This record gives sequence, C-alpha cells and structure tokens, in this order.
Amino acid sequence: MHHLHSQRSVSRFRLVAMLLLCNRLLIAVAPVLLIYSLTAGDSDLTNLALGLVAAILLVTIVQWVGAARLRCPLCHGSPLAHSFCVKNRHARRLLGSYRLRVALSIMKEASFRCPFWGECTAIQARRRPHG
Repeated sequence: MHHLHSQRSVSRFRLVAMLLLCNRLLIAVAPVLLIYSLTAGDSDLTNLALGLVAAILLVTIVQWVGAARLRCPLCHGSPLAHSFCVKNRHARRLLGSYRLRVALSIMKEASFRCPFWGECTAIQARRRPHG
C-alpha cells in the first residue's frame, strides 16, 4: 500500500473528499427544498433553497480548485478531479461517479483505490527515516 508524501496532503485529501460528499448531498437536497417551497408559497424557505444553490456553486468551485492539485502518489493522476483519462478496468463507480467512490472510501476507510492505476493508497503520511 502506498502512502501520501506529507501530513499536509493527507489533510487536503480529507478536506476535498468531505467537500465533494457535502456537494453531492446539497445537490440532492436543494432542488427538493426549492420545489417544496415554491409549491407551499413560503418565501423564507425559498430564500433558504436559493442560498443552498449559491452554497452548491461555492462548494463546487472550492472543491474543483482543491481537487486539481491532489495527485495519486503512484501515477500522479487526480483521483478527486473530473478527468477524461482512461480508468483501470477494475475501477468501480458509486452512483455513476468514480470520484464519489474515492471520496467515500477516503472518509470511511482512510484509504482509496486509484481509479486510473488501481493501486491502494493509505491516507497517511510516509514515515521518514531518522538521521
């Protein structure tokens, strides 16, 4: 199993994975809330739903910028960024997304399988030899 280069990259992977998961949750909730608020005629709830749409845009931009810098330590691919690169034949999707599966495994198991190379990477920094 491979390891990340530093504790800083570990923190970045966790942050971007959490942003991606929150973004998907917001994308699922905001339209339902907006439709409900419009049919109920509740202007406060409509403002909240529109605020969630703005939050989706903000989280998407922050996640996109953060994910562009993260690289797999073995193949140097971007496992949390949208990419048109060829995926490994054993790479699996979650709800139609390779990135969502990577993000969920980072948060749940503290490791991920690179969708490009197929190798596991632990979400922990390498141990540096002393001396």
